[in-house]
Amino acid sequence: MVLHLLLLHISNVSNNLAVLPQCLSDSVLERKVLRVNVLPKLRDHCRRLYGVDFKVRRVMGLVGRQYGSACLPEQVELSEFLTILQVCQQKGFSSDALEKCYRRNENTMPSSFCLLSQHPRSKIENSWHEVAGKGRKILNDVVSQCVLEGKIDSERMILAIITLGLENDLRYGLQGSPADIRRCLCYVHKTSEEADQRKRGNEQHFEFQAQMPRLNQLRDDFLPGLVKSHGALVYTAASERHCQRRYADELGQQLCSDLMALIHSSMVRERSQAQNSLSQQRHLCRVFSRLYRIERAEVSQVKAYMEQDTEHPLILVGGPCTGKTVFLAHCASQIKTWMKDQDPVIIVHFADIGSSLKQILSSLCHQIALCFNQPYNSCSIDISQLKKTFCNFLAKSSLSSNPLVLVIDGLDQIPNTNGPLDLTWLPKTFPSNIKLLISSTPTKSGFLSAIKTYFPESTLFFELGLLDSKSCNDMLSALLLAANKRITSGQQMYVNQAIKKCSLPLYVELLYREVCNWSSELEITPETLVPGVHTNIGRFLDYLEEKHGKVLVVRTLEFLTLSRCGLTEAELTDILSCDDEVLATFFPVKDSVPYRFRVPEVVVERLLLDLKGFLERRNTIGTQTLFWISRHFNLVIFRRYLCSKEKQKRHSVLADYFSGRWACGTAKPLLITGSHRMKMPNPQVIQNDRPLKIYTDRQVPGQPWMFHSFTSIVPINASSECACPNRRKLQELPFHLMESGNTEELGQVLMSQEFLYAMFHARQVEDLMFWLETASQKILRRELGFLTAVLKNSACWLKECSADLALIMQANVFPFIHIFSALGDSLNQDSAMRSIGVNTVLFPTPSVPAMHWVLPTAEISPITKAAISHSGFAVVIQDNGSAWVWNGSDSQVFKLPQSSEVKFTDVRCSTDIFMLTTQSGKLLSWDINAPSHLQEVQTQHTEQGPNSIFTMEGVLVSNGMIFIFSKERSSVNVFAEGMTIDPLQCSYNVTCISCSVDGHMIFCGQKEGTVSIFDTQSVQPLGSFICSTGMSLFDLILHENGEKITCVDCRGSLFVWDLKIITKPVLIKETLSHSPLKVLSTDHSESNHLLICKRQQIQITGAHLLDTEDQFNTPQGKSFVQAVLDHNAHFIIALMEDCLFILVWNRLTGQCVLTLDVRSTQTFKLVKLKDNSLIAVTSTGITHWDMGIIAVAASTPKSNKKVLKVVVEHGGANFYTADGSDQVWRWTVLGGRVAGHLLHHGPVEALALSADNMHIVTIASGDIYVWDTSTNENIHRICGSQASQILTTPKGKFAVSLSETGLSRVWKLCSGHVVCNIHHHLKDAIISPESTFLMGIHNGDLLAVSLWSGYVSSQFSCSICSEVVAFHPLAHHPEYVVVITISGALYTWKLTDETVCHQFQFPQSFQYPPLLFKLSSDGKYGIISVVGSKINILDTYHGKLCSLNAEGQVCQQFVDMSDKYIVYICNPSVRCQNCLFDPNIKQILVVQRAKDGKRVGMIYLSKSSSALALSDTLCVHVGFEDGSVGMYAFSDPEVGYINSRAKCQSTRLMSPFVEPVVWTAMANPDLIWVDVVSQLP
Repeated sequence: MVLHLLLLHISNVSNNLAVLPQCLSDSVLERKVLRVNVLPKLRDHCRRLYGVDFKVRRVMGLVGRQYGSACLPEQVELSEFLTILQVCQQKGFSSDALEKCYRRNENTMPSSFCLLSQHPRSKIENSWHEVAGKGRKILNDVVSQCVLEGKIDSERMILAIITLGLENDLRYGLQGSPADIRRCLCYVHKTSEEADQRKRGNEQHFEFQAQMPRLNQLRDDFLPGLVKSHGALVYTAASERHCQRRYADELGQQLCSDLMALIHSSMVRERSQAQNSLSQQRHLCRVFSRLYRIERAEVSQVKAYMEQDTEHPLILVGGPCTGKTVFLAHCASQIKTWMKDQDPVIIVHFADIGSSLKQILSSLCHQIALCFNQPYNSCSIDISQLKKTFCNFLAKSSLSSNPLVLVIDGLDQIPNTNGPLDLTWLPKTFPSNIKLLISSTPTKSGFLSAIKTYFPESTLFFELGLLDSKSCNDMLSALLLAANKRITSGQQMYVNQAIKKCSLPLYVELLYREVCNWSSELEITPETLVPGVHTNIGRFLDYLEEKHGKVLVVRTLEFLTLSRCGLTEAELTDILSCDDEVLATFFPVKDSVPYRFRVPEVVVERLLLDLKGFLERRNTIGTQTLFWISRHFNLVIFRRYLCSKEKQKRHSVLADYFSGRWACGTAKPLLITGSHRMKMPNPQVIQNDRPLKIYTDRQVPGQPWMFHSFTSIVPINASSECACPNRRKLQELPFHLMESGNTEELGQVLMSQEFLYAMFHARQVEDLMFWLETASQKILRRELGFLTAVLKNSACWLKECSADLALIMQANVFPFIHIFSALGDSLNQDSAMRSIGVNTVLFPTPSVPAMHWVLPTAEISPITKAAISHSGFAVVIQDNGSAWVWNGSDSQVFKLPQSSEVKFTDVRCSTDIFMLTTQSGKLLSWDINAPSHLQEVQTQHTEQGPNSIFTMEGVLVSNGMIFIFSKERSSVNVFAEGMTIDPLQCSYNVTCISCSVDGHMIFCGQKEGTVSIFDTQSVQPLGSFICSTGMSLFDLILHENGEKITCVDCRGSLFVWDLKIITKPVLIKETLSHSPLKVLSTDHSESNHLLICKRQQIQITGAHLLDTEDQFNTPQGKSFVQAVLDHNAHFIIALMEDCLFILVWNRLTGQCVLTLDVRSTQTFKLVKLKDNSLIAVTSTGITHWDMGIIAVAASTPKSNKKVLKVVVEHGGANFYTADGSDQVWRWTVLGGRVAGHLLHHGPVEALALSADNMHIVTIASGDIYVWDTSTNENIHRICGSQASQILTTPKGKFAVSLSETGLSRVWKLCSGHVVCNIHHHLKDAIISPESTFLMGIHNGDLLAVSLWSGYVSSQFSCSICSEVVAFHPLAHHPEYVVVITISGALYTWKLTDETVCHQFQFPQSFQYPPLLFKLSSDGKYGIISVVGSKINILDTYHGKLCSLNAEGQVCQQFVDMSDKYIVYICNPSVRCQNCLFDPNIKQILVVQRAKDGKRVGMIYLSKSSSALALSDTLCVHVGFEDGSVGMYAFSDPEVGYINSRAKCQSTRLMSPFVEPVVWTAMANPDLIWVDVVSQLP
């Protein structure tokens, strides 16, 4: 943001009139306070509060009592200067000084004498100032005489000699500009004494006398009167002259406060103007169109195209520097005029050098959606989705009455990707009311030829030719005239010759910059001007280096060129200040370097002023950054200054700046060496030869990820409006870290919670995915790939709800961080992850994130063939013969080029080489490292004749040679450099091949069990051996040491051979298979386990010993397709026929422990990569997992049955779960492991734990089991209870078995002896807090039955129409019970004296009976009911019924409460639907305060819950339908409650071969209860 504010400081002290931040000799104190204290504070204020930069553009003035000495005028008209010289001669004055200062120049308009200081000079600076002083004195004396004699215009000449520009600027700017005046601040400073009048010479006296009238009128009348008349702020202060320091400080404080108020009032209006790609591109269009200076005849062709009824785009072709961009911008600005009757919608896009196709499509889609008011899902981060969205937008726009015109420039500048140019996003034909203009160079990147091929019937190609000499001369003349310049006729001759050699618009611009500096006396030769744009850019840069200093110019150009999206002027000054070499050039002469020191802004402004026209400002997400108009400046600067080493250094400086390394007062060390040391005032330092290190504060601003002064980056309940992302840091820092080679910090940044949150808050999801995917190809491949998969799944959600990032990360990332050490270290350092309210203590089975790529056209033509390289590249072939490439990490995909008659039929891969066959029998190779084209391989058909079609069964690449064998052929084709060499001749048809570790030997397995060994260099046989079964060999596995080979035949028989003597292999051991089933696939793990997959069976053996370790059969009616092992051989991952999931089995138990989602498509191929990745190829695309994640998820304990009950020990060290099976699981919280299983004789129906944690009581098949928790021993098994429910007393010694058909009994846990029988059947029975009564509802009354006698001790009874429907005892007041009747009355019932008090009457609209009634232990709050997304809460102390708004539809069975908190599980709200839906969010666990309803925290659950329990330690235990369990602890720092367990821990990889301990129940009952109810009267 550049804020145009006018600050006027008016004082009657003798001060200069100055424009800040110019360095003048007076007003030093005030200017220093403003520069050092006020402006940095304002900049930081604007950045932190509004996320914008602050800069004042030369409109701050200090108006004092008088001017200082004026400078010599830059030029004096010829006639007036001659008059002055004549008067000098007449008066006897010496004019030598004037003649040394000025030279005659006929190239100015009008002709003038120009000050020599405008030209490079070699005079010593002190000598020049001396001469200039004499010239100024002579000029003042002579001018005064000329004015008296009337020889020159007095007013104009006096102004030219004695005034500075500020006075005229103030008068011009303020007269007739009310808007600026209203934003004006005026400060009047009066002192008690007049300024002392020092002795002056004639020069000062003349200047003083001339200044006073104008200055007094400006200071005392014009400025204060104008400011007051418009209601602007005016401050008047009086002080003594000796109190100037205090006044300056007070002025700074007041000014800072006033400016902050003005900034706020300005930003309130401006913040609503959202910056988007539409406004940015339109601003660029205006910038470029202003550069259109020569009318081009080609405009008529564009205009004619707009009027045509055509279905193809118009392609503008032009060579470098021909002005294609400017031409298109001009045409885009004129289309509205040409088609004013049709009101067209014009969409423009000017692509940067580094733009990608994905960014271009995203921008176009966004602009079309805005212009046509169409809904747009901005989460389309996959390029295939963007292509489809773009085509859909075009189809919808064609129905509009407003024509759509698309103007796209720079498509040919897109960087080369790993494949040919992709134009499939363009429709083959366009509707008549949609026009498309595209620019292209003739040869660069093959774009023109590609688009001609894509539109073969189109003739709409026209060339933007070179300009004629006359047009170029007219352009140059217009530029000179605007600058009041001209050139002599002799100079014009050479200019004409130069223009004839190079008639490009950019060359004319550069030529104008050069001739502007010519004086009329300058002699021009043929060598003065040279043709060529790049050469003249270099000459222009030479001029800048000489004028402004080489170091400053070079660094400025380097930093501007290397920035990703340009730099603001303030950023450029900051960065130059951080560069030691630049800063050293501004050391004060003969003075010590101050601690706070930076490059003066005015120096940078002057340089940028000379670059104006080549360097322009553009809007970049709300900020105006500088960028090169022509990319050729980038090219010249790179070639001239930026070698690879220098480039890396500059990127490091930029990275340090945007990371804030030297911000906020952090001093940067500076080594002073060489000539810079001579400026140091200390002579001792000069004598020391060693470099001097000093520390200086460069006064650069901080670079937080979010601009806001809040404590947590993820506010739980705060609105995201309170924070503003640092968009410039998000744009630039990752780029510069990558380019500087600082991969370690780049990885830390990309995995930082703060960075991720800021990116989502700024809605830069596409950029985030780009950096994650790009960086993952160079560093931290597994960590960043995993993070990308997680964030892609949740991208739409987080784009709208960025504050939920920590919740997403905890649910989907934290379970796995222990296998990603770098990611874990980064997240553990983020305070936000540790303070989100609810933390996971024990994770359930986590969802397995995956990277999905879907081929859009696969819906019409499915994928039939695929091959995957070791690096993760995939080539897939569709049913229609098209071949596509997926690069393995990002969502970029491209189609392999093919002519219409070529159809691909098969693909195989080895290392990084893909071999493809076509329907016509051609063999083509495609190399990942040379992806621009397919290479045809010449084949020889020796076995089946020259007309046979070449087929592939397998490919092997070794030592630069390609070996291919075909079905039913006994030879192996060998290719080198695309040519066929002698094949490997085998005895029988080849079925498999393999190579040695060093690649020097090839092993060919054949049909009759024979293996032939060949030397790869000579292609000669070395030896052979035969496996005993004589069956076709399926696979050959060479072991790492190369001394053994395992052969697998087609029936699964195994043979291990010793290869120490290669010519005589020795059979070590064999294992023969007697199964007739054929082998479908094999897999060899790093742990030397071999998997053999058959249709109905999987066999796993130790590859060395050939001992069969495991054998698995398919479920009935199912068949295997393919299977692989994880790297540790703990799990089997298999495909099955007609199954839409990939199944994971535990090798030890044979239990299916996990399913992998492939989005409901049929998978036909699994590929396991060496980087621990698993890739599944489906009929529509590719899915990619990290196998380490699969192992973690598969090893997480779970029963595979829905958890029905969870009970927690007091203190929470252990808990128990039941799932309806014959086992009760005992879990240990510490370590998150299963301690063991309590095994029963029948399914468990009920479960209870004693209050002292000593006993656990279960009911299974009618028997009661009592277990000692200290020994896990079943101490009693009781038969004949007929119990359906178990209650234990709060003191833990007794239990009550409730029966619905027989007697309920009170009995001792330790002995099983019955204390008493209870004959009443009580509904909702519970035991009183003091273990005295069993309370429950019987026939509408509430009964309190004594636990010692079994008789009713107390009874709460109402009338027939008001029966009891709910009750709850108060734990803190055990003698009281809260009772609710069906009539809506709430009572408190005192058990001791049976008194009843009516407390509350529910309204008639309330639902009866309440389906849920839970009360806090102190009785203050109670949950009465749950209706949809509302929880009705009763405040018993105040007698109020409150409604709490939940986060979604509440699951009523999963609601609980403690004294102060309500815990519930709900389904996601409606905001999660449509594009916001995250498949990994099934339900939400929420904790809210009962007192005020404020949310304490929440956490996302990735699976459906089935049970919930809230422990006394305020930990929530949730059972899930898949049999896993999660434990969550919450804290409430606002009220001072910190849960010691609220610390996230990841899921540890548990060995699937360590089975939990099983504690078996007693074989027979040791106690039998006899039901004697029939014997009672």
